Amino acid sequence: MSASAATPAAVPPPVAGQLDEFSDKLSPMLVKELRQGLRAKTFVILFLALQGLLAVVLLSAIGASSDGDSGLTVSRVIFFFFSLAALVAQPLRGVGALHNEIKGNTIDLMVLTRLGAWRIVLGKWVAIVSQTALLLTAIVPYLILRYFFGRMDLFAELLLLGLIFVGSAIFTALTVGLSAIPSILVRGLLPLGVAVYLGAGIMAVTFGNELDDLIEFCTLQEKHAGWALLIFLSIGTYLAWMALAMGASMIAPMAENHSTSRRVIALGMLAVLAFLGWAGDVPREVMAVMLMLVGVPAIMIALTEPLQLLPPICRPFLKFGNLGKVVGRFLYPGWPSGVVFTGLMIAGITGVFFSRPGTMGRYMSSADTISTVMLVVSIGTLLLPALFMRVFLRRARNPLGVYILIGVLLCVVAIALAMIMGETRSDEYVWLFSWIPPVQMNVVAYIQSEHYSSATGGYASGTSPDFGPVLVTGIVTSSIYFVLLLICALRSFPAIREVEREAEDFVANKTSSPS
Repeated sequence: MSASAATPAAVPPPVAGQLDEFSDKLSPMLVKELRQGLRAKTFVILFLALQGLLAVVLLSAIGASSDGDSGLTVSRVIFFFFSLAALVAQPLRGVGALHNEIKGNTIDLMVLTRLGAWRIVLGKWVAIVSQTALLLTAIVPYLILRYFFGRMDLFAELLLLGLIFVGSAIFTALTVGLSAIPSILVRGLLPLGVAVYLGAGIMAVTFGNELDDLIEFCTLQEKHAGWALLIFLSIGTYLAWMALAMGASMIAPMAENHSTSRRVIALGMLAVLAFLGWAGDVPREVMAVMLMLVGVPAIMIALTEPLQLLPPICRPFLKFGNLGKVVGRFLYPGWPSGVVFTGLMIAGITGVFFSRPGTMGRYMSSADTISTVMLVVSIGTLLLPALFMRVFLRRARNPLGVYILIGVLLCVVAIALAMIMGETRSDEYVWLFSWIPPVQMNVVAYIQSEHYSSATGGYASGTSPDFGPVLVTGIVTSSIYFVLLLICALRSFPAIREVEREAEDFVANKTSSPS
């Protein structure tokens, strides 16, 4: 046989184009979740349904183009369907993101690879947000076509779509982070309740005058509109990061320290709020809400972290000697240092709150007192469940879920008392339950009813309610709860010092051993 008749060399299979496959630079978790998510029936049905509904609405509007309000109707329908898809349907897909991996015993296998806890959580979050971005990209042409109907501010409506997308990313981070919690009451019912509330709000806003007000706000022509937008983005980014960090800490190995970064960022966020409140001229009652949005998740997680301190976590702090040990009492993982950190957060929240002028300058008015009482009630509601856990439920398997359940029960007691107060004439007995922080708002309602005059439709002339006793009660009870928590935490500090000694002995032995 001649050489020319030899079998030709095997030709390698054709390589797919760069647009046919995901880049190797992307996280394997992100690629896996994107492939599964884009093929999921829930996303395909949602995508096709959104396209079909918008196409029908647009064709109907074209047929009725003589009507001057057809363009506004198209805008309302676009925002309604996209808001439901982005703010309700898409975030709920993250409810089982981490739980399914934990239930399938695949988390440990992922952690053993180069995929850290953060990359796993971020991969799942980015995959869902990327699918929401695909929905956003798909409806933008409809919004541009709507421009030709007239009476449209293109920039404002595009900005509103972007804010809806940002809100979807924040809510998705919440569901993905909570999906690592074992309790179905927290992992499932809490996001579902938020989704129902958002769905009702979307219907009310879209088919009312509020949508026009939102579009007007997005023109950024109103006073302080830019600062309000910056505050929303700052707090939203913080809440999303906090939720994802919580999810990462729940699936991470014990030797990884996720608590320190969470607490440092929470303290830094207080400084950011102080600046934004000063620059944006935020009133005190609005600042109270902003502070609670920042403080509540940080304090809740800090007070429910299990004490699982290991020597490798202490070593970076011990490099700074006694100063590092003092800082560690605030930033070490575990609820004992979380109690000390909570005291620091409360001090920071109080300082930022009173740095803002009230409704009547620096002096306390009735409205300022109520907002102060609400802030104190919120702090007390965060402390009392943690105290119950340290006294009665020390070995709870799911501390965060139990903590939230106790807090909900306290609020249920306040709601039940409010219903009873509505059916009785004499409500002085509510003071007997004022040691329960949420009930202190019932006391505020009782004091207001004592000074209310049905003839004038307001407070009786010459009289004004005195909320000082309620404020004092809230401060005293919250202080007692914190002191008792601090006593419980101090009892655990010897265990922390023992871990620090182990870390110091390891460093000393390593230094003295021959190389």
